Amino acid sequence: VGRDIPLNQGCLAPITFIIPRFSLLSPSNKSAVVGGNVTTSQRVVDVVLRAFKACAASQGCMNNLTFGDKTFGYYETIAGGAGAGPSWNGRDGVHTHCTNTRITDPEIL
Repeated sequence: VGRDIPLNQGCLAPITFIIPRFSLLSPSNKSAVVGGNVTTSQRVVDVVLRAFKACAASQGCMNNLTFGDKTFGYYETIAGGAGAGPSWNGRDGVHTHCTNTRITDPEIL
């Protein structure tokens, strides 16, 4: 946001998601699911932004880099791109939505 806005102006107003049971976002306990959050989470944000006509979709996946062995592990998301909006162009090679992260400091762990 390029300007100061009062906190009571709807910017932080909650919205309610109605997620049907046994759907992609609410699978049964018997469903085979693993690791899909890297794509699903990005797409959910894209859908919400699209519903509010805020901007075009992002690159759609949290590209990941992982490596390690028995003594350590490293996991990082890699930037992709951001969709254009009503008054701005899209961008290449930038973190969006859930990829806007940083590696956790070891002191926090």
